Amino acid sequence: MSDKRRYDSNGIIMYPTTREGFPKVSHRFIQKGTDGKDMIAAVEPELPVSEFVYDGISKTGGFVQKTDAGGKPLTVKSKPLPPYIVDDNLEQIVRLVQILRRPILLKGEPGSGKTQLAKSVAFDWYGENYREHFFEWHVKSTSRAVDGLYHFDHVARLRNSQLKNGSGEKEDLLQYRSFGPLAKAFLTSTKENPSILLIDEIDKADIDFPNDLLLELDERRFTIPESETGETIEARYPPIIFITSNDERELPEAFLRRCLFMFIKFPNDEQIVDIVKAHIPGLVEEHGTFVKKAIEVIHAQRAKVAVSPSDSKMVSTSEMLDWLAAYHHELKAGLITSPEQDLEKLPLFYQALLKTQSSVKQRENDYKKAATEVNNSN
Repeated sequence: MSDKRRYDSNGIIMYPTTREGFPKVSHRFIQKGTDGKDMIAAVEPELPVSEFVYDGISKTGGFVQKTDAGGKPLTVKSKPLPPYIVDDNLEQIVRLVQILRRPILLKGEPGSGKTQLAKSVAFDWYGENYREHFFEWHVKSTSRAVDGLYHFDHVARLRNSQLKNGSGEKEDLLQYRSFGPLAKAFLTSTKENPSILLIDEIDKADIDFPNDLLLELDERRFTIPESETGETIEARYPPIIFITSNDERELPEAFLRRCLFMFIKFPNDEQIVDIVKAHIPGLVEEHGTFVKKAIEVIHAQRAKVAVSPSDSKMVSTSEMLDWLAAYHHELKAGLITSPEQDLEKLPLFYQALLKTQSSVKQRENDYKKAATEVNNSN
């Protein structure tokens, strides 16, 4: 497997680097199947166990791999990384982020793949070393902008000062400072190897949170107060920043002006088939008609929600995959022997698909109506 990246004529890193016959997914997700043929599948790479180190002289950061007692580099098996199916719009936005050096704000329905895009880009570019170039900041309702920059342990400082009890020994304030994901992205990013930062679900935080990041996103630097360390942290080269939002609240206009924007739509039928092939190998190839009917059910359910006054929860891509994975399990176990029959005659596994009481009640009413029509026709 080649680790060579693709570049355009101006030196912009392309995404993804593909393999012949698989134009919509990174080459890193192409593996040999049991039949010896190439296939798209999730991977579990061996990741180096490393520690972030800051060099105060060069004002840069990097990772040092840990070793065992015998000097052997330590690694840990990654959780499965699912393949990410890319369309032309996603390819273009990754280029545009690099050209304009602005963050990209990604919106879309929950489960549409917003969060996975950043990790997929990092894995495509850096392979098993991607964790040394990829940083995640998962925003919560209690998050503050400073959390992504640094943390200063005032409690430890107070404890140490009490233990020293005025000994006159010079205090090393740097021991109490640790860096957050945004700072690490600044410190590790280079032109040859730009870091990638994910700020996930920014709309969960307080309304002032995005505005508190304006300077850092604009100038890619920040200063720690003199009362702590007084350091100025600045990026040598702009990191690639992905910001996701589920649109739970409006974001400030000043913040939006500094971002590119993309809405990830629910995939079309062709894209759904590609996604199912990538996440559930064998299902499309062995039960293509069943998958086609399943897609029709998904579209019908989404259409019902679109006109429902009491339900706004659309079926997402991730829920669709869970739903089909349940069928795939039953098919492999031989519990479903004729999947090409009408889906209504199969167990619907609606618990994986329907997530509101309104949609469950709608399903029950539809069944009652269908049963009444059958009885009347007889």
